[in-house]
Amino acid sequence: MENEKNMAMPEFTNKEVEKAIKQFLDEKSNENMANLMQAMRDTRFLVPADFPPDIKKQVIEKAKRGEKIDVKTAPRMLPIIVQNPQGEHFAPAYTSSKQMAEKGKYPAILNVTIDELLRIGSNPSLKLKGIIVNPDTDKMILHPKFIDAMKQLKAAQKQGTAPQGKPEVKELKMSRAQFELFARRTCEWGIIPRVVYNENAEFMKKLEEKQGKFMATLYRQPYGDKLPCPYSEKDFEIMILDIDEETCVASIELPKQNMAPQMAHSMYIVWNPQNNEMRYFTIEQGMPNEDNVLCSVDAAGKREELQTAPPTGSEISAVLELVREDREDAQAE
Repeated sequence: MENEKNMAMPEFTNKEVEKAIKQFLDEKSNENMANLMQAMRDTRFLVPADFPPDIKKQVIEKAKRGEKIDVKTAPRMLPIIVQNPQGEHFAPAYTSSKQMAEKGKYPAILNVTIDELLRIGSNPSLKLKGIIVNPDTDKMILHPKFIDAMKQLKAAQKQGTAPQGKPEVKELKMSRAQFELFARRTCEWGIIPRVVYNENAEFMKKLEEKQGKFMATLYRQPYGDKLPCPYSEKDFEIMILDIDEETCVASIELPKQNMAPQMAHSMYIVWNPQNNEMRYFTIEQGMPNEDNVLCSVDAAGKREELQTAPPTGSEISAVLELVREDREDAQAE
């Protein structure tokens, strides 16, 4: 009979969403966040779920076999919650079954709309820190501020007031603290490395001539003309050292206000005057109860966590050692 047919896990793809996720993880810029929101607006997700303990055994067994269940006796499914080493809870979701490392490790899989996924992520009784998309591969975290922004976008879409193109980042509502964190990451992971690699010697010249005033101008960019930037030229301490004919390093101590994980305490720009090659490094604050991290962003915009940050006073030496090793590797090839 038709109503007794097995129901297999739905096969669908979310190639646009998966592409947008990878772009955002590579570069957490305003543009890529807007692209991700646009890609997710009308998609569906697979959410692992379990049965409540009070459901009758025969109903559970029938559901596990994939058989259709009378809507009156259908069990109320509960999303499975996962926990990270810091004790924070997240709801896992997948963009397709291909993103699952093990197909049968969950009792059940729900095929949900983006609206249903957002409701799960913002359910106060679950006390979640967000949604983790494709936990076996991408490990993309949708934090509460992103979930709230998506809910606002979906509400506007239903009312017919949502823009037809990709959403503007300026439409996202964040608290002042959330925006300052987002703006600083945008600057340190995107704006400054792009200027460094595009301008090369010109960047070093501006830094030497204008010092903190030049850096404050870069940090002010995400704020535009309407929001006051919390940083001034006095918040930057800059030292430029000519090490040898092939090495000039700029040490930049950054503003200390409102520090948070993944914000940079300092950055180091290494310039080779002989071939105009640039390298960009930061010392970022670690996650809670973790050490600070020495990171880099390359010319392609890829950010990488390299190692635990060296002791205070040894940062320049550690950075120059990495540059030296890379040069030797390049010469050996």
